[in-house]
Amino acid sequence: MNVNKKGFTIIELIMVIVIISILSLVLVPNIITFNNKNKIKSCESLEKNIISAAKIYVTNNKYDLGFDCNGEAKTILLQTLVDSGDLSSPITNPMTKDKIDLNKTITVTYDCTNKTFTYNFTLNCT
Repeated sequence: MNVNKKGFTIIELIMVIVIISILSLVLVPNIITFNNKNKIKSCESLEKNIISAAKIYVTNNKYDLGFDCNGEAKTILLQTLVDSGDLSSPITNPMTKDKIDLNKTITVTYDCTNKTFTYNFTLNCT
């Protein structure tokens, strides 16, 4: 009797499907978590880049902005940073993939005692 043994048995096929299913159950949630963590890090990095652009802008224009020792905060529009060339446009939120409104502001405060600037800007990174 000549039996053709070129194919897989049903048991072998079921075992392969079970192994692939188990691997996907383990890997897919980890990949999703990894992707979400990377989006949060990208958003936080964008915040830092925007603050860095504001620092450059303030350094170049601190006398025009009129900082004094009364603690009054100044606001800078993102559009101003784009117009000055310190920030490129369009700016996209990595979390939502939406364009960030260029009318959003960065608050800058000057501390005369320490002679330092404080920058306040946040994106929705959650």
